[in-house]
Amino acid sequence: MLAELDFSGRAAVVTGAASGIGRATAKIFCELGAHVYAVDIDAAGLDALAREMAAAGRRCDGVVADVTREQDAAAVHDRLVREAATLKALVNNAGTNFHASVHELQLEDWNRILTLNLTGAFLMTRALLPLLLKAPRGGAIVNISSGYGLIGGPRIPVYAATKSGIIGFTRQLAAEYGRQGLRSNAVCPGLTLTERVKGYVDKGLTDAEGTRPRVLAGRFAEPREIANVIVFVASDAASYMNGAVVAVEGGQTSS
Repeated sequence: MLAELDFSGRAAVVTGAASGIGRATAKIFCELGAHVYAVDIDAAGLDALAREMAAAGRRCDGVVADVTREQDAAAVHDRLVREAATLKALVNNAGTNFHASVHELQLEDWNRILTLNLTGAFLMTRALLPLLLKAPRGGAIVNISSGYGLIGGPRIPVYAATKSGIIGFTRQLAAEYGRQGLRSNAVCPGLTLTERVKGYVDKGLTDAEGTRPRVLAGRFAEPREIANVIVFVASDAASYMNGAVVAVEGGQTSS
């Protein structure tokens, strides 16, 4: 199994990689030998990640790009082609949340979150699909949904809708391209102590003390705990997984 976790000589693209779960995922791919293309709009965050990985003898290139822009997704594809990268995995992680009940939610906010969380995954997938279909032993897409894509939650209608949409998109990719060797799976993280979630706690938008009892683990996840699963699902060790929806949420949806 350890050999099947080796990404040496292969590339992985991770979106939303400048912080949080995306950053942790990019680092684990690097540790397993991948040449990581870390995609984000946060140039400073990408630079810090690339420098940290270079100091550890790993290869991680920051790619400043907005996944909601068709031309930016195409530019990521073109760079991989220019550098003759063998693309093994795409992790569609870029996304955000917005807190408002349905009756409070403005159309512009609905469209903004929908575009980033769902359309961004579509644009990146469509752009990189030709490269993934050429991957030796098959390429892998891991789309990051959420536990709230499974059960919903208070004041997050657009977030829950987009994360449910990610699950549907993932299953469609598996149905449409699975026979061509492409695996597409979704990972549904639970409450994770990313920088964004810490900000929500500080602002009172997330009740950390009220939430913990509803999670069987009794705590929030660390980003690396989610990233471990993402990288496993992307690896050849998970070669028989396709169209799966993996909940990594400390038992939140079971409580």
